[in-house]
Amino acid sequence: MPITAARLRVPAVVLLLALAAAQCGRSPESLTGPSPVLSKGAVPQAGNPPAAGDSLGTVNALGATRFMAFGDSITWGQISSFDGSILFDQLPGTEYPVQLDGQFESAFPSQDFTVTNEGVPGEWALQAISSGRFAQRMAAQRPQALLLLEGFNDLNNDQSTSATVAYLQQMVEIARLYNTTVFIGTMFQTCVSTSPQGQVRQNAVTRITGFNSALRTMAAGRQNVYVVDLYAAFGTNNCGPDGGIGILGGDGLHPNPSGYSLIATTFANAVRNVFTVRGSYQ
Repeated sequence: MPITAARLRVPAVVLLLALAAAQCGRSPESLTGPSPVLSKGAVPQAGNPPAAGDSLGTVNALGATRFMAFGDSITWGQISSFDGSILFDQLPGTEYPVQLDGQFESAFPSQDFTVTNEGVPGEWALQAISSGRFAQRMAAQRPQALLLLEGFNDLNNDQSTSATVAYLQQMVEIARLYNTTVFIGTMFQTCVSTSPQGQVRQNAVTRITGFNSALRTMAAGRQNVYVVDLYAAFGTNNCGPDGGIGILGGDGLHPNPSGYSLIATTFANAVRNVFTVRGSYQ
């Protein structure tokens, strides 16, 4: 055989061997691995509930257990008298952070939840920032989620809506430095009330919707910041002839125990939509 022919045959053999090796190394396309499921110790996955028919099943746990409720007297749990002239202290167990904790513990008994109440009666959003209280509480607690409901006292003392929302924005930005998910509540519709002595409380009734609109605009597009619509939950029919005592106290501002329960439930639903954990959790 001529030398030139032998030399031509060698590369052809090498090429055939290379093709065979590549074919052997290819994984069969028909085989797939099992879908991963959550097990004890796995990192919970947060997000919105999957579409109907999803094979992962029902909600078994929440992906967060440490919450901080921050705000003014509504967070603290102030109760007003039915005649609108007297403010009472908390009725223990009716404060919305306490009720929220109870709802979580009941729905997810295998988990331990903490919902701390950082409400201070009479506090303005301005004061929470300027005094450093908000930053201090965030640094001390480092919660997984912040429940923020504040700004009414600013509005009720003639502070501008834009300035009030700017202070809340600072709180949101501080919380995000700690990788904390923020749930910020809109303000429910307040009511004008009159005490037996004739003292009229305006309760910033005409400023609530504008404040809520500015709040939504501020929160829009911010990662891990969710607006909790307490305004929609309370509705606009709680300012009737009864002074709103069906859900608010007689001062037209502070909720009664039923109102605090509604705040807790509305925050709980928002948290469950965001921190849903589905699948096996053993």
